[in-house]
Amino acid sequence: MAQIPKHRQLPDKENKLFRELLTQYELKQYKKGIKAADTILKKFPNHGETLALKALTLHSSLPDPLTITAVPKKEEAETMARLAIKKDITSHITWHVLGILAKARKDWDEASRAFAMARKQDPDNIPLIRDSIALLTHTRQYAPALAARHHYLLLRPQIRSSWLALMIAHQLNGDPEEALEIYNGYRTILKNDGATAPEKSQVLLHVIRLCIEAGQEQEGLEKLRQGIRDGVISPRGEVTQLKAQILTSLGRQSEALETYRELLDQNADNLEYYRGYLKSDGIDLTVSLDEESRAKVLETLSKFSETFPRSAAPRRLALDFAQSDKFRELARAYIVRGLERGVPSLFVDVKGVYTDATKMTAVGEIVEEIVSKLQKDSTLNDADSISPPTVLLWAYYYLALHLSHPFNPNPNHTRALELLNIALEHTPTLPELYMAKAKVLKRAGDPLGAAHEMEKARLLDGQDRFLNGKAAKYWLRAGNVQKAEELVVMFTKKDLSPVQDLTDLQCLWFLQEEGDAYRRNNNLAMALKRYQTVVKVFQEYEDDQYDFHTYCMRRMTFSSYISLMRYEDQLRSHPGYFKGAVAAIEVYLKVHDDPSLTEEKLTPEEEAERKKAAKKAQKAEQKAKKAAAATGDKKDDPLVPDEDPNGLNLLKSETPVDDALKIWKPLERLASKRVEVWTTGYEIFIRKKLYLAALRCLNEASSLSPSHPEVHRQIIHFHSQISSPSASLPENVTSVISSTLETILPKSSSPAVVNKSFLESNAQSPSHIFAAGQSALVINPEDIKGAVEIFTKLAEENVPSNVELMEKTLESLTAKGAEESVVSQLREKFVKRVELAWVLRDKQEQDKRKVELEKEAAGEQLAV
Repeated sequence: MAQIPKHRQLPDKENKLFRELLTQYELKQYKKGIKAADTILKKFPNHGETLALKALTLHSSLPDPLTITAVPKKEEAETMARLAIKKDITSHITWHVLGILAKARKDWDEASRAFAMARKQDPDNIPLIRDSIALLTHTRQYAPALAARHHYLLLRPQIRSSWLALMIAHQLNGDPEEALEIYNGYRTILKNDGATAPEKSQVLLHVIRLCIEAGQEQEGLEKLRQGIRDGVISPRGEVTQLKAQILTSLGRQSEALETYRELLDQNADNLEYYRGYLKSDGIDLTVSLDEESRAKVLETLSKFSETFPRSAAPRRLALDFAQSDKFRELARAYIVRGLERGVPSLFVDVKGVYTDATKMTAVGEIVEEIVSKLQKDSTLNDADSISPPTVLLWAYYYLALHLSHPFNPNPNHTRALELLNIALEHTPTLPELYMAKAKVLKRAGDPLGAAHEMEKARLLDGQDRFLNGKAAKYWLRAGNVQKAEELVVMFTKKDLSPVQDLTDLQCLWFLQEEGDAYRRNNNLAMALKRYQTVVKVFQEYEDDQYDFHTYCMRRMTFSSYISLMRYEDQLRSHPGYFKGAVAAIEVYLKVHDDPSLTEEKLTPEEEAERKKAAKKAQKAEQKAKKAAAATGDKKDDPLVPDEDPNGLNLLKSETPVDDALKIWKPLERLASKRVEVWTTGYEIFIRKKLYLAALRCLNEASSLSPSHPEVHRQIIHFHSQISSPSASLPENVTSVISSTLETILPKSSSPAVVNKSFLESNAQSPSHIFAAGQSALVINPEDIKGAVEIFTKLAEENVPSNVELMEKTLESLTAKGAEESVVSQLREKFVKRVELAWVLRDKQEQDKRKVELEKEAAGEQLAV
């Protein structure tokens, strides 16, 4: 045994107290532990290991981290742990404790360094190795984690989890073959591993998947069959699916088809089973099909429709592959079946085919024919049978949603509303009709009217959480944050504010929609606060996986663990993160361009409202404390107040572009196939005057979508930036930019000529027209008239209406200093083109409509 250094040695009495300190910490008797540590430190104030353990015990004894009293104690524990390092830098305990505290505050880098130093001092310390493995795996340092797992196995070869965890470590390190070798060695050495039946099942299923991943399908099939014979795994469900997958990979067609038939007998509504069956039959649905393959697919699905008459899956899948008259025949039968059964989700189900314009047109004609026929003689198929009235009701519902769908090149919102009003006269108590009406009004550019219609749907069933959430979302889109919060509070905790409760629940849609609402209301501080909360939620997702590195090894849920790890690796490619991150970046860039936005400008009324809200919050806090005291609740510590309740500190960042870049970095790595990532990156780098990085973003975006409207605008903008005398670029940078830029903007063409050609090539695309107008303002900021001429094309009849771009156009021209008369004239043209788009009208008209809608709603509630 190694000699203990002199400065670490303690007399027998204190040494006994030190061992008691360790015991008290493990038993969670923190007060006794701190008392023992103080007794030692009274005589040996420089004993580093005692200081470290006291710091750890103090930190563990802290109350809820959301309370005020936890903050100073936490800082005291951190300071004490760092002092312990100074007192005894060669002790594994001092470094281990520092690592544990760093891990508790999610500082993974410092924790990694501390654990590495601790392992240098004591390489064979089991708890330390376990902590190091979890941390190395969490930070995706798979090679060091594998080495630590191997070391742990050498120290604990008799424990089965040591072997299985090493198998997983090899798999995570990208070596499934070696992982299988470890498993086979484990099976050879430990004949009776003592595992329970569920654990054996979990392990075997994962090993079979590992065989598939390693390309050893035959071995996987043998293990699967042996597992079924031994009764380790059930021959149904997931096991059958794995068997079918392996047989397909091995080319054993007849057996694979028979296995997929078994799966379909178990669940005839699973579309993946049909796709797997067809793949086993030699037809890959992920690639374009020729006429022969398409006919074979339809014939197979038709047989399955007869075999499983109650399943809609084969009939629906057939719509994706049928063409021309065959599609019309199948689509009509499918839609009629859905209408007769009164399926509200029929439109959501069928609209998947709308990506094909021909099919979308055909569906529209089919539904129009159905409505016309029902209106005429109330029958669809047999002249002697009369269809129930609900069929026409749902036909109106479907047609209204079809007419207003964004993919429809000629949406008819007016007729859609007429159809829904007829349906409401027939059945005024059906929430789906009001919801459809709200959706039509939203798409038509009337968010306030849409919110009032959704409110009518909610009032039909006040206990329906879904309707409540929908109504709240529509009020947010109408800009009424207060009304939305009043609604969501009905289904949130009563002792918390609704926003706090939904933040704790990580309710992404609410945080995003409320951020958007604040942004539309020009409250950038609160908008940024909500967007940053979305970003923080994803950071919490990432941090929360830490405990699963040990939990899943202990519970042997290996397949779920590997799925979790792979999901977490792609976490920030999630649409929720993407939308919130891009919105936050846009706010940061807006603040960078106009620092005056950070100045708080409150009217006397707003200031009074703020004071009133603060006083109300204070009273609520005092009331909660009194209630807690009355019920004997021991949580007397008040919650830590929000240091930035209005988001102003966040908005007043001194480095907004750097903050934007920090949010953008994960998108660069995980969502590089989205052109919006690179257009956003360009906006960041051009403001940092990193021209080569900005050009790289342009090249990436151009390679993904050469004709993307925003890419075109940014190319024009980049040219103007590098041509500006203020750029003053070094000669070598200029040469690189010139040679690279020429591939996307030839020298032979001026930006004005390129913009004109771009507009002519995309004369009927609203987004391209808008981009061309913006580009014209970049080329010549003084030529407002020329830009207006381009923007006016958005109001032409042959151009699909786009309310959002029209609204952005008016905002852009106002920001550029266009004369009010010019903006008003363009506004009139836009309103004439889309009469229902109240967002395009001036503020006076919008306020008048708001009052009318409120009076109408009040009258209806009074009547009820």
